Amino acid sequence: MLNGYGGQVLRVNLTTGTIEKSDLDPDLARDYLGGRGFAAKILYTELEKGIDPLGEQNKVIVAAGPLSGLAIPGAGKTTFAAKSPATGSYGDSNVGGMLSAEMKYAGYDLIIGEGVSPKPVYLFIEDDVVELRDASEYWGKGAITTETALKKDLGDEFQIAVIGPGGENLVKYACVCHDFGRQAGRTGVGAVMGSKKLKAIAVRGTHSIPVADIREFRRVGREMLEFCKNSDAWDVWVRLGTAGVNVPSNEWGSFPTRNFQTGHFDDME
Repeated sequence: MLNGYGGQVLRVNLTTGTIEKSDLDPDLARDYLGGRGFAAKILYTELEKGIDPLGEQNKVIVAAGPLSGLAIPGAGKTTFAAKSPATGSYGDSNVGGMLSAEMKYAGYDLIIGEGVSPKPVYLFIEDDVVELRDASEYWGKGAITTETALKKDLGDEFQIAVIGPGGENLVKYACVCHDFGRQAGRTGVGAVMGSKKLKAIAVRGTHSIPVADIREFRRVGREMLEFCKNSDAWDVWVRLGTAGVNVPSNEWGSFPTRNFQTGHFDDME
C-alpha cells in the first residue's frame, strides 16, 4: 500500500446500483497527488465534450489528499468535483471537516459517482461494507435536518455529506453540506448530486493510514502547527475565516469583481 493513502477507489454506478472497488493506481497518485488533482484527471479523461452537467453522463467526484486524516494543519479538506452546471466547465469545491479523513480510514481515496438513480439514495460506507441505501425518507428535507437524522440512524461516528432542497431542485449553484455548517459552496456540485438522486454520503472507517516514518511525521506536524499559531495571520483566520482575506486580496488585484472582469472592487470597505 502507498504511504499516505487509503489505497482504494470506489466507482458507484447509480443507474445499475453496482459498486466496484479497485486499487489506487500508483501512477495516478504520483502524478496527481489527490484531491483536486484526482478529480481533474478523472473528469478530463472520462467525460465527453458537450455533455449536460445535469445529465446522466456527468460524474461526481469525491476525493481526499495524501495528508488527509493525518496530523498536519490545513490538510482536512475534501474535494467535490463535476462538470459544473453553473459554468459548463470543470468545477470543484472543497469543504473542511473530517469527511476525507474518514474516507481514508475506511480505505478509500477517491469516489466516482456516475449514472442516475431511479429513486433517492445515499451512499453508505463502513470499511469494506459499501451500499446504496434508500433515501426517500430524507428527500425534501434540509441539509442539517438530514444530517441530524442520519447521525441518529447510523451513529455519531459517521461523517456525512448531504444536499438540501437546493440540490434536489437542481439550483445551479447548490452546495454540498457537511458537519452542520460547512459547505463545498462553489460550482454547483450539489445540483449534480441532486440530478443523480444522491442525497448523501455517509462514511465511517476504522483503519490506520500508513506513514513511512511516523515519528518524524509527527515532529514536522507539531512544528507546522506552532508556526501557524505564531503567525500574524492566525488571529485573522480564527476570527474572520475566509472573509479575512477580502481586503488584502482586493489590494493585490485578485478579488473577483464583475464576474472576474477585474480583480479590484473600488468600493471595498
